[in-house]
Amino acid sequence: MDVSRGLLDGMDTTELNTALSEAACLGLQVDTENAELSLDLEVLTLPVEGPAPQDYRVTLTFTGVSRVAASLRTQHWDDLAPTVLPLQLDGLDKAIRSFGGGRLHGWEFIDLDDSGWVHWSELLSFDTKIDSHASAHVLEFSQEEGIDPRELDVRVWFDGMTIHDANGTEIALPKFIAGGVRWWQAHDAGDPRTMRPGIVPQL
Repeated sequence: MDVSRGLLDGMDTTELNTALSEAACLGLQVDTENAELSLDLEVLTLPVEGPAPQDYRVTLTFTGVSRVAASLRTQHWDDLAPTVLPLQLDGLDKAIRSFGGGRLHGWEFIDLDDSGWVHWSELLSFDTKIDSHASAHVLEFSQEEGIDPRELDVRVWFDGMTIHDANGTEIALPKFIAGGVRWWQAHDAGDPRTMRPGIVPQL
């Protein structure tokens, strides 16, 4: 069995989704030959003791990727319907970077229900099948802009996942999750270590 797949199979993804919440999305690479997709993020995390890290970039590598779909669209306040913008799989990284490190929105990203997908799956810029097998898991995330009203939704069908830090060292999934859960617990308690632009600790 693919070890990266075994980490997720049968897992309650609630805490994993928490660890990904409000992460800054920095870029994405797709390796169709090896059916892999790598997502570069800067996550919110805290150690057991001590100050928050100044830079905590990670790469999530999704394996066994069978399909990637995206919707890049714009809609001004007076538009009756959104305008779907052209985009292909090989331009997805550039599209993500054009949002300038926007944060992931929402609280569910891994193995969420299809409610969001049903909404934007009829507004696709592309829907690329890498192979025909039925993947075990899905990833879904979005990027948004306020001034220029663009929105990008991405959905990835995959089997497994590994996580590496900025130096290429693999991070065990339980350790990754624990750091993110600690951050949000500290945030809810008003811990000043969780001060971030646009994210204010609850007092």
